[in-house]
This record gives sequence, C-alpha cells and structure tokens, in this order.
Amino acid sequence: MEITNHTSHQNRHIIFVKDLVKQQALDQVRQAIAEAPTDHKKELWIDCSHVDRLHLTNSSICSFVSELLKIRKHDVKVVLCDMNATTERLFRLLRLDSLFEKAKSFEEVEKETRAQLAA
Repeated sequence: MEITNHTSHQNRHIIFVKDLVKQQALDQVRQAIAEAPTDHKKELWIDCSHVDRLHLTNSSICSFVSELLKIRKHDVKVVLCDMNATTERLFRLLRLDSLFEKAKSFEEVEKETRAQLAA
C-alpha cells in the first residue's frame, strides 16, 4: 500500500491511497488523516481497483464500506477511483454509489492534482 499526502494553498489536503487491499491497512489511512492539517479540507482518494480481490463477500464489502463511512463522518471527502464494472454494479445495487464520489483513473487524477497543487 502506498499513501501520498498533498497540501495545497487552496486549503485542501489530499491523501492518495494506492493498492489498499487489507483491512488492517486502514489504520495507516486513519493516521494519515489525523496528521493532516486541521485548517484544511481533507480529501481521501482511494484506488479501488483492488476491491474485487476482497472476494466480494458480504462481510468484506460491508467492512470496507463501513470504514469509508466512518472516515466520511470526520468531514473527509471520500473519492473512489478505478472501480471495475463488477464493483460499480455492486455499489449501485447496494445503493452505495450515491454515498461516495467516483473518478475513472487514479493516475490521471493524481497527475492533475499534482499539477494544480504545483501551480
């Protein structure tokens, strides 16, 4: 798992998480959020290309979504990137698609954000 932090002059702190596969890794994500500047808007961008590797059982998806909802309760914008068609369909069927923002490609979003933060 790779966590990258970006802080902008626009009072945004963006935390990119790539290759998050294990539930235990969310502790590191929570710590990165806690260490972000308190006077900035916090955003968590998660690479979800791994979600289909959670074996898509009720408990694994429930745990993943539950953690995302807990993070969101702390006034953190959660954006899910690189969801495959199966995962998107599952989120839509469970009516979870309206709870989180989505982006197509994690790499494209990260490059755009780095360029914006550098400007």
